[in-house]
Amino acid sequence: MMRSPSALAGLCLGAMLSSPALADRVSVLVFDASGSMWNRVEGDLSRIEVARDVMGEYFQTRDATIPLSVIAYGHNRRGDCGDIEVVSAMAQDAPADLERRLRALMPRGMTPLTDSLALARGQIPQSAEAADIILVTDGLETCEGDPCALAAELAAEGIDIRAHVVGFGLSRSELEGLSCITDQTGGLMFDTNSGAELAEALRQVSVAPPAPEAAPEPAAPEAAFDLGDKAEAGFAYVIRWNGAATNVDYLGFVPPGESRAAAGPGFQTIGGTSSVPANPVTRTAPLEPGQYELIISTARDGVIARQAVEVVAPHMGFEAVGSVEPGTRVRFLYRGPERAEERIVIARPGDGPAAQIGDWDYALHKDGAINLKVPAEAGEYEVRYLNRGRTEILFSRRFGVGIPFEDADLTRAADLAAAAAAATRAAPGQHDIAAVAATFSLPPGLPDSPVSWDGVPLDADMQPEAWAPMETGHSISADFEPGTWRITARAPGEVVYSADVAIFPGQPNTYTLTLVDDALDGALEGGWTLWAIPPREIDDQPMEMAQIALRLTQERQDYVGDITPGPGMGPNAVAGPLQAVLLDHDDVVLIDIDQPRISVDPIRLALSPQGAGFVGTMTAGGQSVPVAFWPQTEPQPLPLWRDAAFGADTPGDAGSADMAFTCIEPRCEVTVDGLYAVLEEGWSMSHPAWESGIAGAHALSAPRVDFLGPEGARLHLNPHQWLADNGPCMSTGAGALCLWKDGPASAAAAAVPLASALELREREAALAPGASAVLASEPIGSMAVEPDDGSSFAAEGPYMAGAEVVVLSRRGQDRRPEDEVRVFGPNLEELPLPAGNWLNADRAAVRMPETPGRYALAIFDRAATSLRGVTEVEVAADPSPSFTRINPNPRAGRSYWVSIAGRMASDDRIAILTGPGDTVVDVGLFEALDGDLRLPEGAFGAVQLVYRTGDLEVLAHATIDVGGPPVLAASDGSSGPAEITMTGALMPGAQVEVRLSGMIPASEGTVGFIAAGSPDLTILQTGTRVSVAQPSVSVTVPEGPGPWALRLIDQNLITVAEITPDAASGTGPAADPAADLIPVDLPDGMTADDLFNRLVPTANVE
Repeated sequence: MMRSPSALAGLCLGAMLSSPALADRVSVLVFDASGSMWNRVEGDLSRIEVARDVMGEYFQTRDATIPLSVIAYGHNRRGDCGDIEVVSAMAQDAPADLERRLRALMPRGMTPLTDSLALARGQIPQSAEAADIILVTDGLETCEGDPCALAAELAAEGIDIRAHVVGFGLSRSELEGLSCITDQTGGLMFDTNSGAELAEALRQVSVAPPAPEAAPEPAAPEAAFDLGDKAEAGFAYVIRWNGAATNVDYLGFVPPGESRAAAGPGFQTIGGTSSVPANPVTRTAPLEPGQYELIISTARDGVIARQAVEVVAPHMGFEAVGSVEPGTRVRFLYRGPERAEERIVIARPGDGPAAQIGDWDYALHKDGAINLKVPAEAGEYEVRYLNRGRTEILFSRRFGVGIPFEDADLTRAADLAAAAAAATRAAPGQHDIAAVAATFSLPPGLPDSPVSWDGVPLDADMQPEAWAPMETGHSISADFEPGTWRITARAPGEVVYSADVAIFPGQPNTYTLTLVDDALDGALEGGWTLWAIPPREIDDQPMEMAQIALRLTQERQDYVGDITPGPGMGPNAVAGPLQAVLLDHDDVVLIDIDQPRISVDPIRLALSPQGAGFVGTMTAGGQSVPVAFWPQTEPQPLPLWRDAAFGADTPGDAGSADMAFTCIEPRCEVTVDGLYAVLEEGWSMSHPAWESGIAGAHALSAPRVDFLGPEGARLHLNPHQWLADNGPCMSTGAGALCLWKDGPASAAAAAVPLASALELREREAALAPGASAVLASEPIGSMAVEPDDGSSFAAEGPYMAGAEVVVLSRRGQDRRPEDEVRVFGPNLEELPLPAGNWLNADRAAVRMPETPGRYALAIFDRAATSLRGVTEVEVAADPSPSFTRINPNPRAGRSYWVSIAGRMASDDRIAILTGPGDTVVDVGLFEALDGDLRLPEGAFGAVQLVYRTGDLEVLAHATIDVGGPPVLAASDGSSGPAEITMTGALMPGAQVEVRLSGMIPASEGTVGFIAAGSPDLTILQTGTRVSVAQPSVSVTVPEGPGPWALRLIDQNLITVAEITPDAASGTGPAADPAADLIPVDLPDGMTADDLFNRLVPTANVE
């Protein structure tokens, strides 16, 4: 994709370049062979692999009559800024020779752009009248050079020198940083992210003229808001504003000339924090059409902004339904405001607004489509959209159930939306906010030298264009779009000054940048051990993969190192230097290891900070293994590693142990399911497990229990397969109590009194997990607790004290019109807290008590004045959130579902970050839990999934590899490729036994049947979940004619292994019974005919 040299917009190329005679024009190709070229760009291919193929084609197809010189950098030595080489001097060399020389380059070093461009200038003969320098790079200058200053020198040369930049995998801000080269020389800039785009850029740069300068945009009119002069009654609008206002000032709609209105969704405080007020904000237009004003009213200055807005009548309604079958689920399409607590119901025509029959749901977040079950009784009905209090029918549509019904009004929701757009359409430029002048300076007293400036917008809703002026002074002024910017100045010697600033009208926008010390601190220097992390389902210890030693280069800009393989890498691994060590955003460490006897491609470690070291993945040959990269002097905290690799082992996670009791007193005596224990303050215990969870469930004589304490302390009662190397065990009245030898001191201190107190007691009937002991059919005050009907709340705590939090109810199909979510005291005493607001059919936002402690969540039926689903929850002062389950290698363009426990404040946010803190996606907590977190198309590589507050404080994060290979783990101790073995008859509807071995999905894998020849990312026809703990399952053969393949996929539908059973398929028995059998793993002494006759009734055999 080509970008214009000034604005980086995708402009079409013009007519062909009118150039001098071919003999008078020459070209110089400057090729990036630095270490970053090993980064992935297309599937499992690295940038260098793709570039080699593209450059080979370019040499074959370019105009060979134009002399060409080829220069490369970064391919001989690490950390050497002088690593620049003329691969081919100026000549008309054979294309095959050029391709051979370029393919021999092995990326490993730095990016000396300036010196490489200077060498390219030296390759241009004095007799040449024009020259093109073509720079192909995947990064910015990393040595002490100033490419912008050199570009100015090229522009001043006596001949026509155009310097073109072909960015390969560069970010927008990086492209802007190099735009000074093309701006000053009249060259072209290209943004390429694939082999096809790279090839097209090289083709065009040889023949196309520079794109014409775009005409400057007219100045935007001065405005305080980006809302047009019309709005639709009752609909919500996202409004960006400017002005000197704070989070406690008011913004919203008021009658003309007024300065206040009743607080509500249309007029309320701006919100956010004192340092970062919310911008943009969401406001609902008044319900009654007419003339209004949108204002900002501050406590200090009164109304500082006022804009007239005409509120027009809304365009709402349902699409025609016609006649439907009784008792079926019907998809109703509509256009409506979808405000909180508005609902869609089915009723009989003529009934009052509060009437409804059968199914209903809330309208919030339905995006104009809702599925409801219609009544089973035939007749004429009405689907209605009700207001919040169910006192008014905002719009409705009649339809027939089991009877003929014609609807002459065929208006669609899209027609209503078009009509609304026409009624509220504003003049062009209405949504523009006037630019604001700002001035930036370097600290005083610096030597006079040219400085390159650039700016990057940081707010997600700002225009993405960066700022890159031509001026090079120590102080500079320009006009900016209001919002948050990162301003950077670069002086010679790669001395960098930077500041993140908020530029808004009505305030002094003058800033002095501060020095950025980008020299590495050497924190990674020293010895490290690489460990393979076993899944929780495998009772095993980490396996040592390698010893790695890291050290800084002399320039302190890069790390280099050596690897000594351990037993986990196998006999084919060899010791030697690391291929590359890269520090990515958010302190992510990427290490490439060259092991040609193991993998053709480099082995890649992608590691995120955790505790004293790092946790991430090791990828080789399309397979990934969870690993820990840990200082050699530090102990190995396996629970921490597993939490980081597989998600926190907290309530709500499959297979995790719910905490049955937490002690909040100085000393607690408790009996839980037959186990008596004495806990100290801050310690919790899981529910006792009286059955074995492996090798077939069987009763245990003493339970298995986990005890969790402060500082990560853990004790384990009767653990499975505890190794002596793990730590000591003590004898107790309930079995062996074990502690980790490298655990905190608090664990050892608590172990002795706990061991002396533990004893077995008589067991009572156990409650369902998550249920409170108050579940009983006894009246509590004026309320009655209903018998246990399976309703409960998901264990997503501890919740944040005093905050509105998001909770998940499990009430199945028993959704009653008068249901509310309420918080009660631990003994169901009433608290002075409001009822929660339903966000959808299952999630609600509810205010938690200010005082930390144990409380009860319940579903309160106002009509029956009864409670159900009573669930004990913990409320803490400042609990930490965690991602309890993550998809480690999601696909771009899809929704990304998250599971979270802890804190759960409704104004918190979930975001995906890439690059140097760039926000790619940012949604509210509820939206993320509801599936509205969508990975953008084109996203690829390692990104950060973060949980952060409304003021952007990151509280939890995890690294995910978008488009990455499946994360695999060894099944049955085998580390080879995944293999599928099947036993049984391939008969339609029958079940076969499937066993997996080798490296299979670490979590949420599925094995099942699919049409033979189906492409990757195809949903299975039938399937069964598998895991490393359960590699043997039964799978149903599809009913269709086939032929069928048996495929193992991960949770993203990525194929891990596949076999095509060698058997004919059909809808019934075949004439030859053996033809429908798979000749694998038949029981001893049984023939294929025996097995067939056992599975198929004799009467059906012809």
